[in-house]
Amino acid sequence: MKQHLFLTGEKGIGKSTLIQTWLSQYQGQVGGFLTCKQMGIQEGKVSVHLLTLGQDMVPSIHNLLFLCGEQNHQETIKRFHTVGCQALEFKTKPDLIIMDELGPHEESAVYFTKKVMSILDGSVPVLGVVQKAASNFLLHVATHPKVKIQEVTVENRNQLAHQTIDHIINQ
Repeated sequence: MKQHLFLTGEKGIGKSTLIQTWLSQYQGQVGGFLTCKQMGIQEGKVSVHLLTLGQDMVPSIHNLLFLCGEQNHQETIKRFHTVGCQALEFKTKPDLIIMDELGPHEESAVYFTKKVMSILDGSVPVLGVVQKAASNFLLHVATHPKVKIQEVTVENRNQLAHQTIDHIINQ
């Protein structure tokens, strides 16, 4: 039986919306992160932020991962190692870990990717999103023995929205 579920699919299909729907019904302790795109943190630029569940969920310079279209690879790696790893450190063990979303920018962030893989080896269920992209890291996540990948499509997203997290993870 698979223990972790990662959604994948085309951009804008509703993967993160499904996770939000399931989280709104979930009663257990949740840890992890959500990512979001934001306009306005730096004038005229779109930025991507990693928001830690249970903390201030407002995009800011403090949870910035990268600016879209800019290639500051070393700075992005540093941010995944700080902001990303901190989001996956828990004072109390959660009942469910959210990773929304994992993508190719993480490829060279060795500490962050090791942290993700360590969590996948553990006993706490993970619900997340994995981008459709060419990346060794994403391939390792998708082929992990405890991971089930669920493609979200126009045809199945409404049906998935009516299921519970427990049902989804324990399929």
